[in-house]
Parts: sequence; structure tokens; C-alpha cells
Amino acid sequence: MGAAAIACNVVLLATTGVIVLTEGAPRDARHLVFTLLMLLVPPLTAVVLVRERMAPHGPSADDDASPTITFTSRAAALGNLVLLGTTCWEAVAQYPYPEGNSVILFGVLAICAPILSLMALLGGGRRAKREKRLSNAGGE
Repeated sequence: MGAAAIACNVVLLATTGVIVLTEGAPRDARHLVFTLLMLLVPPLTAVVLVRERMAPHGPSADDDASPTITFTSRAAALGNLVLLGTTCWEAVAQYPYPEGNSVILFGVLAICAPILSLMALLGGGRRAKREKRLSNAGGE
């Protein structure tokens, strides 16, 4: 699930970047905040998920997680919650879509990426705790 979340976040960031480059930055504050969320949360999430995948798990891993990793994981999860909420709000507020049906694919990606990311972030933490518990039980 982590690989799918990383891929969705990279595609979402690239798509948002292309849209901002071709159409320009939004002028009103609420759309500007939404665009900034779309440009900042996916790379943060992708970096956190890549770091979690590269971190050693099991008996050789440190007993306590680094405070930086914990903080960034929580920030990424909170960012994805906010992004999901603002995406749903924007989808409802913008209906009917003046751009046509092509915006629906972007909307689906913008909703699926935070959901997959939250599942990967929350599931990764549970997996690490479960592996730590199993390694502690086996070592005693």
C-alpha cells in the first residue's frame, strides 16, 4: 500500500504543478491555500513513506523512534486529513464543473491520494509496533 501511496502522491504533485504552471496561481485566498496544500502535502507524505520503507525494522532497529520521524509522520497524517477535507469541500463547492469532465479525474486522484496515504501512514506505524512487540516477545 505504501508504494501505491507514494506513486499517487508523486502523480498528484506533478499534475498540480502542471495545472499551476499552465493556468497560473489562483487569485482568491481559499483557492490559494488549497493549491499550497496540494503542492506541500504530497511531497511531505512521499518523503515520510520512503523513509519508513527504508528504515530497518526488527531486532536491529532502535527501541524508540526518532522524534523527527514521529513528528514528520504525524505532520504528514494531519496534512493528509486537512487535504482530504479541503478537497471534498472544493469538489462540492465547485459543482457543476465549468471545465468539463476532465476535472473529475483530477478530483478522484486528489481524493484517493490522501486516503491511501493515511492508510499507509497509519498502517506503517501499527506494523512497526507489531514487529517490535514480536521481536521483544521472541527475545525474552
